[in-house]
Amino acid sequence: HLAQLRDTHERFVAAGLTVVAIAPHDAADTRKHLAANPYPFVVLPDADGAIFKAYDVTSRMMSLGQQPAAFVVGSDGLVRFDAVGAQQWDLVKPDALLAAAGG
Repeated sequence: HLAQLRDTHERFVAAGLTVVAIAPHDAADTRKHLAANPYPFVVLPDADGAIFKAYDVTSRMMSLGQQPAAFVVGSDGLVRFDAVGAQQWDLVKPDALLAAAGG
């Protein structure tokens, strides 16, 4: 999913949007991944799951961890669009995010 966001990032920027990705890893693992896979947007580590919990995307089922999710948050801090998948392959396409954000 990060690759799809990377490949369409210019469209987000052109629409005046900022992309921020949250990784369910610690800072060291996130830096290692980013060194091998650079992205033109911020990727924040969330090793303890605090961000995932705040947005209620932590799976309640055994051993599934974080669910794939995407949010469009307005400049006023309000969530304008959300999509939370049930499985890791259940991802929102960048076109849907752009449309939800009005881009």
